[in-house]
Formats: sequence, C-alpha cells, structure tokens
Amino acid sequence: MKRIFIMIMLLQVLSFLLPKTGIAEDFGQIKGRVLDKETGEALASVNIVVEGTTLKAVTDLNGRYFIANIPLGSYKVVATKADYELFTREITIYPGKVFVLDFQLSAPAIFAGEHTILVTATKTEHTLGDVPVAAEVITKEEIKAKNIKNVQDVLSYLSGLQVIRSSGSWGNKGNVQMQGLNSSHTLILIDGQKYQGGHGGTDIHSVPVNMIEKIEVVKGPASALYGSDAIGGVINIITKSALKRKSSFSISGSYGSLNTQVYEGTGSFSKGKFGSSLNFTRRQSDGISPDTDKYDENVIQGTLEYAFTPYIKLSLKPYYSEHKMMYQERTQKRLSLNSQIIWKPDELSKFNFRGSIFDYKHQTADKKSNWKNDNYEIELNYSRVVFDKHILTGGYHLQKENINDEGKNYEADQTIHSFFIQDESMFGPFSAVLGARVDHHDRWGTEINPKLNVMYKIVENIKLRTSVGKAFSSPPLVRLYGDNWRMGPYLIKANPDLKPEKSLGYQIGTEIRFSNRVLANLSFFRNNVKDLISYRIERRGRPPWNMYWENVDEAVTQGIEVNLMSEMANNLAGKIGYTFLDTEDKKTGNELVYRPRHTLKVTMNWKIPAIASNINLGGFYYGKRFGDKENTDIYDPYIVINLSLSKDITRYGMLFLRIDNVFNRKDVPDQYYIHGTQFFGGLELKY
Repeated sequence: MKRIFIMIMLLQVLSFLLPKTGIAEDFGQIKGRVLDKETGEALASVNIVVEGTTLKAVTDLNGRYFIANIPLGSYKVVATKADYELFTREITIYPGKVFVLDFQLSAPAIFAGEHTILVTATKTEHTLGDVPVAAEVITKEEIKAKNIKNVQDVLSYLSGLQVIRSSGSWGNKGNVQMQGLNSSHTLILIDGQKYQGGHGGTDIHSVPVNMIEKIEVVKGPASALYGSDAIGGVINIITKSALKRKSSFSISGSYGSLNTQVYEGTGSFSKGKFGSSLNFTRRQSDGISPDTDKYDENVIQGTLEYAFTPYIKLSLKPYYSEHKMMYQERTQKRLSLNSQIIWKPDELSKFNFRGSIFDYKHQTADKKSNWKNDNYEIELNYSRVVFDKHILTGGYHLQKENINDEGKNYEADQTIHSFFIQDESMFGPFSAVLGARVDHHDRWGTEINPKLNVMYKIVENIKLRTSVGKAFSSPPLVRLYGDNWRMGPYLIKANPDLKPEKSLGYQIGTEIRFSNRVLANLSFFRNNVKDLISYRIERRGRPPWNMYWENVDEAVTQGIEVNLMSEMANNLAGKIGYTFLDTEDKKTGNELVYRPRHTLKVTMNWKIPAIASNINLGGFYYGKRFGDKENTDIYDPYIVINLSLSKDITRYGMLFLRIDNVFNRKDVPDQYYIHGTQFFGGLELKY
C-alpha cells in the first residue's frame, strides 16, 4: 500500500512537470508560419510570445511554430526578430481548438521597442516591455544609423552611463561607469563570457562593431545572477548568429582625423544545419599625442554554429586581438574561445551549457610590465515553466583565474563556485523575479546575494517597476599580491587583507506609453557601497611615494533618470535622456570625482527613402563636476554635438561620413579624447 501511495504521488508531480500532450478542454493551441513580407521566404528564429503569460515559441527552419496549453481567453501575440519590425495580433482561445496564426514581417525599426527580446536581465527570454528589471537594448540598426565604429561611442548615448576613455600608456580606451559607480563595478560580457583587460580595465574598444547583433544593458545590482563585479549592472554584447542567414560578404574602409583608419571585412556562410561567420578588423591612429597615443590593432572574431535538431544547437565563438602602442613598445593580446550548447527538451524547458577560456597578455619591451592572465568559466543553466505562472531557473557557475606577473614578481589564482536560483512569476497585472546566488570563494568564504524585482501594470500603458538587491565586487589580484611596483610617482603596496566591496541597491520607476509613437520612463536609483576599495598615499621626501590599498570608504550614489523616445513621423525618430546624479564619499562628506550632477543626451534619426539616405544627430551635455577628492577643483560644463550622414549608392554599397564635436570643443580636463572637431568617413561594399 505504501508503495502504491508513493507511485501515485510521483505520477501527480510528473503530471505537472512533464509537457502535456493532446488538447485539454480548458486550454487551446496556436500554430502558424512566419514569412518575409517582401520576399515571401520562411523566417527561422522568430520569437512568438503570448503576452501576459510565460508561453513562447521560436520558428523552425521552415518558419513554423507551435504553442500548446494556452488558457482560455483573449491575448496579444507578438512576433519579433532582429532586422524586422515586431508584429502584433489579437486572438481569442476557445476550449480544445487550434488557432492558426500566420505572420508577415517587414523592415526594421531604428530604436529598440518594448517588444525587443532580451535575455541578460533574467537569463530567460523576455520582451523589453514585460521584464521587471531596469534594462535597455541597443540594436545593430541604431549602431548602423550612427555610423559608429567602436563600442564606447555606442554606449555613450545611454542615460545613466558614462564612458571613460583614455589614450594613455596603458592603451585602455573604454571603461563604463553606471549610475555614478566605479567602472570596476560594471560587468562586461560578450555572449555571456566575462571580458577584461589589464588591472581591472576592459578596453571595450577592441570589440568589432560589425559582429554585434545587439547590446543588452541591465542597470542596478545584478550579483544575484552574475556574481562579482555586477554592483552597478551588466553590459552583455550579443554577437550575430551565423545560422539561418543568407551567405554574405562585406568590406569597408574608412579614414579620419588624427590619421585614424579602420578597415573591416566580414563574411558569413550558412547551409542547412551549419552556419559560420568571420570578421577581421584593423584599426590604427596617431591619437591626440602621437608620442603616447599612437597605436595599431588587429582583431579576428568568428562564429561556428551547428543545429543538430531544431531544439539542440552548438556554437563556438573564437576571438583574437593584438594591440600595439609605440610608447614603451607596449603590446596587449587577447585570445578566447566561448562555446555554448542550447537544448530545449520540450516547449516548457531549456538547458544551457557554456564553457570558455579567456587569455590576456600584456608586456612592454623592457619587460617591466609583463604578465599573463587566464580566466576559465563553466556555466550550466536550466529553466522550466511550472504551473503556467512560474519560470524556475537554476544553475552553477565556476570561475577560475590564474595570473603570472613577472614584472611585479608574483603569481596568484582564485576560484569561485557559484549556485543560483530564480523564480519568475506572473499573477494578473503583477510580475516578479525573486532570486539569490551563493558564491563560495577560496579566500573570502561565502557571499549570498538576493534580489527582488516587481512590475505592476497599473493600466495597459502604464507600468511600475521596483527592485532591491545586494551585490559584491572582489578585489583584483594585483591589489592583493602585486607589491612594490612603480606607477608614475608612486610605489604600490599590496594588501592581501582586502575584503570584497558590498552594496545594497534600489531602483523604482514608471514607464508610460502615451501612444504607439511616444514612450517615456522615469526612475530613481540608489546604491550604498561598503568596504569600498580606495588608496592612501604617504608623501615623505622625494618620489616615489608609497601608495596603499585599503577598505576604508563608504560611498552613496543616487539620482533620477528620465527618458523620452518618440517616432515623430514614419522615418523620423528621436530620443532624449536626462540624468541627475548625487554622490557622496561617506568618509569625507564630499562628492565623488568626475561625476557630473546633470547630464543630457539627445539622438535624432531621419531616414530619407527617396534619396536612400540617413541623417543622425547626437548631442551630449555634461554639467559641473569635481576634479579632486577635496571638491576644490571644479570643472566647467561642456556640450558636444555629433553628426552622421550615410547614402546608399547601390544595393551593394554605402558612403558614410561622421563629424564629431561639430562646435570644436577642446580642453575638457577629464575627457582627454575631446580635442576639437574630427572627421571620419568611408565606403562599405556588401554582397
């Protein structure tokens, strides 16, 4: 009897967890096909989402999809795919019936809309408008419209973000500060793999723009899913898929001020279940000061993908870059391989396995700087729809870092084992994400970081989002073990007793859609960071002076972001974003350096189909900010306006021109790269 009871209980559990077959009387189904409106060709990899539920599907190679177990009622069904505008249909589900719903998709929009699909916010697919997390997406169409050739310029147009660029001796041309926090508090990923450079820098300049599908930006503490370094948020650069695309080839050459040159070649091939793409990018420039800034860089990035079945896909993404600077004959090399297997056992679940290696080398001719840094990652995620109202996600993440720094005479390593779990739930107008991550570090022990996100649809066009979460950032190994090395006039002293920085962050905001063409959002954020890693300098006698790392500070950043996006006409769209930022160093009571209180960013894009042209206008205003910890050195506000023009000369070619800093702004103390008007133009050929 006991055995029979146990078997009945197991069957009851399995009846909930296993996919259902047939059509229950209380449910219905939809199926259909998605085609290109102009060519009539079947479209694969189109996301079909039933709004207000967790139900979704992806079209197969023949453009077909199928969704079962849809509760009775009326719904909006959305079809989205990169390079195409979203399409929405309203349907009513009747008991035991199959609803046939076909779509025809056409030309893309310029700006990412609320139906754009993103994954980074929850590690599961959501539309931008329905995810409870504060997030933004930059599409490849936006990048193309601005004729941008580097990632730092792409991110510069987002409110709440400040891109820190330098052309100094380290060769680091791109770190990102998010909502007033340090750049080390923003985690940079490429297809989920951690990307980095020397001494905590990332140098996002070295990512080829031509390979980018979209950039997903998650604001606020994200350690509940991503662990260390996600105090401020996550930027995930998603590269293009090679599967189910037409074979193509493009080359471009461009030249501009400061002897800046960029040459790119990209090719892709797809046949049946196999797809591949390869990009080669070469950049070189004399920089503002050739003695220290002159560089040349070569980047190779590729993708190999194979679909064993419509539900199992393997991808391999190799990357190599070499960056050389004349100053000190400095060389930086990056070599990585990111591999991923995605398996969808049924319509309710998804398994993701990712393994990667990232190797970074940095040296000067005299070998005073000479180190190698290896990073290994293994990540396993599993998600499943449960009881039609929940998506449960769990996983394991292994991070291992080895560093051998001959210039500073130390070797070190660290290992972090992480487990995370997350529940996404929907109940009427409410949706919530509750999750936590446990990180066990071989040096600092265990860190637990929970997070809660809630979204409430007050009415159809007004949404309220709020979140609270803990996050942490582990000290770089060089600050723990790199002792007695020279940096300018300072002799750096290691501190093996440094503790991870910890934060508690809040976000609350509202999103209002005034019409199909006008969308606005307003949000408040606050971050409290404890054990902030800072430094102390002992100035005695002549240099070098001793500089010590220590956990002494506590900092607060808080502020307001306001964004308004409008499609003013069929081919005219604009976006304006304002950020008010208030920061405080709790130890001194002063504001943090280089953080402007007021920032305004504006973008306008005008497509002119009659002459096959595109005009893009972008502008930045940065207000007053302090240049020293004592808040005695005040930097004046400044404005920069950028203009971009492009013209299709045939279906196979395009001419483009950028004019940056139109009004010739110079001598901005904390923005070295702003050095008068600069021109950049070129030609792209594609087939």
